Amino acid sequence: MAKKYRIALFGIKAEEEIFRQNMAKLGVSGSALDKYIERAPVVLKRDLSLEEARKYAEAIINAGGFVNIQETGEWPDKYSVEQKNIASTDDLFAAQIVVLNRKRKIFV
Repeated sequence: MAKKYRIALFGIKAEEEIFRQNMAKLGVSGSALDKYIERAPVVLKRDLSLEEARKYAEAIINAGGFVNIQETGEWPDKYSVEQKNIASTDDLFAAQIVVLNRKRKIFV
């Protein structure tokens, strides 16, 4: 059970053109960067370990961004999708037919 973190961009502290150039060096496209700047605050990365989050944050801060590392909680194994007993769509459809048949009997 490991804690997960995300990186949120709150704005830029350098000149916008310098920030854009630095982020381009990190591989961020211009169109994606436009959205990030326009929509800030925005989450850039999710489900990271603390070490990964710190690396991303450091790179963005060095590029001229104002970021925050946010803890998003722990995800215990008991909540994993594989362990849930989820009914199939056939089972759900059959249950709806049973309910409809019961309602018909009440009103007939």
